[in-house]
Amino acid sequence: MKGRKFMKVLTLGLAISLIVGLAGLAEAQEQYPSREIELMIPWGVGGATDVVFRTFLTVLPKYLERPIIIVNRPGGGAVPGYTEAMKKKPDGYYSLAWISASLTKTHMSVVPYDYQTFDPVIMLVNTPCWILVPANSPFKNINDMLAAARAKPGHVTLGNAGAGGGTHMIALAFEKAVGVRFNHVPHKGGGPTVVATVGGHVDACNLSPPEGVPQMAAGQLRCLAAFSEERMKEFPDVPTAKEQGVDFVLGQWRGLAVPRGTPADRVKVLHDAFKAAMDDPDLQVLAKKGGILLDYKGTGDFKRHIAEQNEFYKKLIIESKLGTRYK
Repeated sequence: MKGRKFMKVLTLGLAISLIVGLAGLAEAQEQYPSREIELMIPWGVGGATDVVFRTFLTVLPKYLERPIIIVNRPGGGAVPGYTEAMKKKPDGYYSLAWISASLTKTHMSVVPYDYQTFDPVIMLVNTPCWILVPANSPFKNINDMLAAARAKPGHVTLGNAGAGGGTHMIALAFEKAVGVRFNHVPHKGGGPTVVATVGGHVDACNLSPPEGVPQMAAGQLRCLAAFSEERMKEFPDVPTAKEQGVDFVLGQWRGLAVPRGTPADRVKVLHDAFKAAMDDPDLQVLAKKGGILLDYKGTGDFKRHIAEQNEFYKKLIIESKLGTRYK
């Protein structure tokens, strides 16, 4: 009787082991990707990050066998989106936009993630921020806006793409560098910020290309200054803050990341597909037309860049006494 029970247990154990083994073999032999891949963007439709990735997705099908589906999770300074991303399975079928604003928020306030929570895949763009105003704004240059801010502290309204995010933090750093006080107005992403600026709901906004490029071309917005060392070759008519006597340079980079622990071979598939799209002539034409400033860093270099940027922003925020985390 005991022998019969032992045999049943042994048989059941072997069956379970066989099922688990076959499942593991099937997963190992799966042709990746075999289904669509989700790309979470924690900002709204129409913002710079959203525009960058949607532009890439027009070319990416040439180099990736399955589609990437964008899911926008705007609001809360990107914290709800990234908090949700932390719970996703690291199987290569979930990815996320990872940008400089992803880091600034971790030092502006206490959040459940940091610069090491997700695995970098590839950096795609790197752009300076710029100050945009409605076409009929009385401000003709950056010094006009600063003069108004000094005359009435807290009166000039400056829109940004989200409280505690990259453009907000850069605006706060700019405010401190030039010794003025703005009335900062957060929005749920760059797209809504552009709309608010065109409509005259704010006096100006701090964003980065490609945000505002179509509206500038249509004559709805003007750029007072770009926070770059030199004029951008893509926008030769846009003056820098430095050439107007305002020594301030800062911008944002954007790239792709995945949940920590995603298999390296699947990370490589994603990296190679996006790199091929970046080198594609059709993408380069679209990027130039849309004001997307391409700047490549591979997986290893991107990881090192993120670590360096994390220390840069941490130091900047602490020294500038920005945010609430270190108070």
